[in-house]
Amino acid sequence: MPELTPQPVDVDRQALEVFLKAIELAGGPRGLIEHRRLTWLPSLMEAAYAVVLQEAHRWNAQAISRFLGLSTATVRLMLRASTEAVRERLQKAEPEEHTHIAGGLARLAWQELLRAQPSSSP
Repeated sequence: MPELTPQPVDVDRQALEVFLKAIELAGGPRGLIEHRRLTWLPSLMEAAYAVVLQEAHRWNAQAISRFLGLSTATVRLMLRASTEAVRERLQKAEPEEHTHIAGGLARLAWQELLRAQPSSSP
């Protein structure tokens, strides 16, 4: 019987899947334009990487911050953002300022992707 070798995980692909799902959850490209939320995209990409690295690869905030070139405090804010607060925030035209929207949205996207594929992570 041939020996099985583990395949490397493509972190970039995983982060892109989370990023695209988050855009979908935020109303898609048109919704981002209509609500003037295009400025969310850079933070959303960083948050997608942060969530994937923490959830799928068990990196800590310090390692993620070094990888992304962000402060550890910023990474912690992303990773602790409330998905419920993000859901509420997406419903409002002018959201509250105390929620890290990109982090919460990336976490929400991660959860949605996991629900869609219960046998394996995205």
